[in-house]
Amino acid sequence: MPGSSLWLLPPPSHPLNTLLPSLIKSTSSHFASPHTFLPHITLTSDIPPSTYAADPQTWLDGLALPAGKDVQVKFEGLGSEAVFFRKLYVKCEKNGGMKMLGRVCRQEIDGEEEVEKWVEGVWTPHLSLL
Repeated sequence: MPGSSLWLLPPPSHPLNTLLPSLIKSTSSHFASPHTFLPHITLTSDIPPSTYAADPQTWLDGLALPAGKDVQVKFEGLGSEAVFFRKLYVKCEKNGGMKMLGRVCRQEIDGEEEVEKWVEGVWTPHLSLL
């Protein structure tokens, strides 16, 4: 079932906010891909529209997200898969703050036990380059 996604974007003042778009554009050009996009880490996807109903902002405001100071994004290296949205990406460390963030976002889709399995096993936080 198609749905929405939640993304983590670099803060506007962060140096990566200018570097990453040019890296994505350069990578797309190198591989002759017409696709460019905002740099982001997908926190979760396939959120059913019924979850946020007629007022998505109120739903977003109600998420108990961890404080920004508690979430550190650490890059680990490059990865590639035969999946459209993971053709070439930078792996992100699944550390405490990232796990908290992923858990809160995914709770909107799965029950508590399923969320834990997803965070620990299925979820691979990454920043797509292509």
